[in-house]
Amino acid sequence: MGRPNPNWRREPNEFIRASAQAYNQKHGLERTIDDLYVAVDVNRARRIADAYEALTLDDSSDPAVLSAYSQFEIEIERQWKYARMKMGMTLEPWTQKGQPYATNSTEMRSDVRRNRHLYFFQGGEPHPLLGEIDPATGLSMNDKFRAIHDLFGHAAEGYGFGPRGEENAWLKHSQMFSATAQRALTTETRGQNAWVNYGAHNYDAAGNRLIIPLKDRPYAIQKIALLPPEFSDFRTILKAVRNLRS
Repeated sequence: MGRPNPNWRREPNEFIRASAQAYNQKHGLERTIDDLYVAVDVNRARRIADAYEALTLDDSSDPAVLSAYSQFEIEIERQWKYARMKMGMTLEPWTQKGQPYATNSTEMRSDVRRNRHLYFFQGGEPHPLLGEIDPATGLSMNDKFRAIHDLFGHAAEGYGFGPRGEENAWLKHSQMFSATAQRALTTETRGQNAWVNYGAHNYDAAGNRLIIPLKDRPYAIQKIALLPPEFSDFRTILKAVRNLRS
C-alpha cells in the first residue's frame, strides 16, 4: 500500500462526510476516516474472489449468517431514514432502461452535490433475504441498500465504480455499520466486486489477466453467506493508513 495520492480526488462531498460523522456519533460508532484512497491488493482480491466462489449459495440456516443479515437490514433502514429525513436527500428509483449515471460516477456525484438527489438501480435478480417489497413504498431493502451505498460509500469521497473505487467504497461504508452487520455488507460489496473483477474468469489458463471491459464482466451470483473474517476486517486497512499518516 503506497502513500495516499493527494491529486487523485474528484470532489469529495463535505456535506455527506459531515452527515456520516453525525450519524456515527448518534449511533455510538467511531469517526469515519476521510481522504481514503487505498490501492487494490490484487493478490488479496483474487483470494477474496476465490473465497466468494467457494461460499455456500444460501447459508442462512447458520445463526451467524442470519444474525449478520438481520442486523444489516436494521442498519440499512436506519441509514435510509437518516439520509431522507435528516439530510434531506431525495433517493429515487431509476425507471428507465440501463443503469442510472451510465456514463460514469461523476454524474452521480454531481446530482448529489447540486440537487441532493440520487437515482438508484432496481434491476437484477430478487435478493433472497433483502428482496421483499414493502407495499407502502414499492421498495425492497436491497433497493435501499443500493441507494445508501452509493451515497455514503461512493459520493462522500468521490469514488468511481471501477475496482479501486468499489474497494474504497466498501472501506468507507464499512465504518458506518456495527461489526455484526458489516460482515453482511462485505459479502454484498467487497466479495461480489472481487469476484467480478478478479475472479477466475478474468485470467487465462496460465494465470495471465485477460482484458475484459468492465461492462462485459459477468455479475456475481447472489449468495447469503459470510466471507472469512480476514476478508471482512476493514480495521487492518485503516490501521495501515493511520501508520502511513503518522
